[in-house]
Amino acid sequence: MISKLYVAESPSFSAPENLATEAVLTGCAAPGEIILFLWQNEKTVVIGKNQNAWKECRLSPLLRDGGTLVRRLSGGGAVFHDLGNLNISFCVSRPEEDIPRQTRVILNALRSLGVQASCTGRNDLEFDGRKFSGHAFYRQGAACCQHATLMLQVDQAALEKYLCVSPLKLRSRGVDSVRARVVNLADRFPALTVPALRGALAQAFGEEYALSPAPFPWEERLTDALRARRQEMQTRFASWEWTFGRRIPFDLAKQARFPWGGAEMQLCVTGGRIRDCKFYTDALDPLWTEGMERALQGVRFAPQEIRAVFSSLPAGEDPRMREDLEQMLLKMTEE
Repeated sequence: MISKLYVAESPSFSAPENLATEAVLTGCAAPGEIILFLWQNEKTVVIGKNQNAWKECRLSPLLRDGGTLVRRLSGGGAVFHDLGNLNISFCVSRPEEDIPRQTRVILNALRSLGVQASCTGRNDLEFDGRKFSGHAFYRQGAACCQHATLMLQVDQAALEKYLCVSPLKLRSRGVDSVRARVVNLADRFPALTVPALRGALAQAFGEEYALSPAPFPWEERLTDALRARRQEMQTRFASWEWTFGRRIPFDLAKQARFPWGGAEMQLCVTGGRIRDCKFYTDALDPLWTEGMERALQGVRFAPQEIRAVFSSLPAGEDPRMREDLEQMLLKMTEE
């Protein structure tokens, strides 16, 4: 049962630092409490844990313009952050995670400011049929994190300049460009500001759980060990190795779009066996596909053995993912 609410606000606009702080807050969320973390990044493309960095971002213009590319811990798709965007994280122990309730905090905060928003699709919040927020999730030990973006006054020209959105994804939404898909809330509600939204979120947070939120006690809770952990995580999020991951010499590749997200499979097949496998996706379950990659290594590139591998894998959060990817790989053996 939730008995304590905390609100933590970041003074930093650095994406690696904020992602590291979020991870530490998630890890130290005690049973019976929720930490609401509010943060902003300056000119950053943030990609999902299993996405292909080279295909999601136009890196050269981003870096030339002084921007940053980072990879987060959760699944989902790429997003663009600047100071017209407010990021929200709910850090909570696993037994008390309640995604619908946490999302209701955001919706009620927006409604208190006159924005009648709704949940749509896999993980979106929309107003008047256009997206202004995307959600993603990850688990860390005994704790969970749900985080979301809220677009207030994001530079949409920059968003379109730096993000490479798959044509398959755009067609699935019935639009021709990412700009046609998203909306800035301040375009419709000019008085809506980041400080006003911060205040409304804290108030809705307290009202939802019938408790008074307290400022997060940074000095008391962040031990020397946790501060060292945060610095270690910040270094990791800023590293080339984490952001870009490994590239494999592939000789077979296929991509497709499913209701649960986009999929791109790359295989290195030699001597009739899968020597290496890399899978990129904006699906919301970031861990399942890593297990699939490991399970396929060394397997004969033949339908019977591939079916055996997939039958041994857990269903995951969305059982359709296992079925769809099995069929996708089986078709690669026929081409």
